[in-house]
Amino acid sequence: MKMETPGTATTSTAARGLVGRRDIVLDSAAPRDTAATVSIASVSDQDWYISRTHGVYHIPGCAKGQAYALLLVTARGDALDLGDNRRFPFTISAREIAEDLLQDLHDHGAFVCAGARPSADELAAATARRDSYYHRLIAEGDTLWARGHSFREISDMHRRAAIALGLEREWAYVPMRTTECPACGEKIKQGVAVCKHCHAILDAEKAAKHGIHPPAERAAQPAAARLPHVEGAAGPEPAGERRQESAQEG
Repeated sequence: MKMETPGTATTSTAARGLVGRRDIVLDSAAPRDTAATVSIASVSDQDWYISRTHGVYHIPGCAKGQAYALLLVTARGDALDLGDNRRFPFTISAREIAEDLLQDLHDHGAFVCAGARPSADELAAATARRDSYYHRLIAEGDTLWARGHSFREISDMHRRAAIALGLEREWAYVPMRTTECPACGEKIKQGVAVCKHCHAILDAEKAAKHGIHPPAERAAQPAAARLPHVEGAAGPEPAGERRQESAQEG
């Protein structure tokens, strides 16, 4: 007969009570980066909208003539659903949010700044990374175009890469945007001064710079002013001289 000491029996009972039990372990330690804000810089000309449970973020595109665009990210609060209408609130640091937003955008030239503003080295590295990615897209676009010359095979990213680097490609053709003439309804280029179909003046200031005036203003001008000036040509005779000549002839 096997005898168990009281201490052994107590240990075995405790061990049996833990069988099948699962505990949820939550790390409540303070985050490593406690900065209140973090800056995201982008050298891409494309806007990005990213949705998360703790908010929607807009990473702006870099405007023409600017070195970079900047987004300021702050820490946000969220909650973990534990079931049975129980929620565990927690805080996500600004750097954790920024790194999560950029997980698929590094090749496009977006990055988390080490400081409040991007340094020259950071911008140079992001630009080189973006250009390398664009060159890969252009090479891929060339391959797709060579297969069948189909515009359907070319994505907007392929066209954006070619346009951004200033490389001419047949497959990167972007049709010119047109608008309707408010007078006749025909399609015309945006920003024109005069409609080529009905000759309506759409931008009076631009038209005046090129010597184009509305019909009412042309009608109000003297006839001599509307006639082209020919050097050496005599002007119209005064009415008095014509009457005197007629009397002498009579």
